Amino acid sequence: MLAFLSYEGLLFLMMELHVCKQTTGDLIRKFALGDVDELLIGRDSDCDIRIRSASISREHCIIEQDESGAMLLRDSDSTGGTFVEGKKVDAVRIEDGLEVVIGPAVLKFYDEEI
Repeated sequence: MLAFLSYEGLLFLMMELHVCKQTTGDLIRKFALGDVDELLIGRDSDCDIRIRSASISREHCIIEQDESGAMLLRDSDSTGGTFVEGKKVDAVRIEDGLEVVIGPAVLKFYDEEI
């Protein structure tokens, strides 16, 4: 079941992002994704979600909402690439259960329990 947040008549899908180690699956950190316009993921200290690894680009990928309110993850022309099911992608729609690999990290997206 999808969870939504309503604000001023707009509905926002509430997702949770788990950043995990690719080798062990261990959870590193959780982030709630609400009505964000965009979140920048990379190794730079100015990124919203920082992953400290040489194989992560300074600005590796971005989470954003399109005009319909759907959440997308887009690669920011990273050196190492962004992968879904072993295939390099430029962009992917974020849905419950999506797993995205960037460098040594796996970004796992889940419906947030409200």
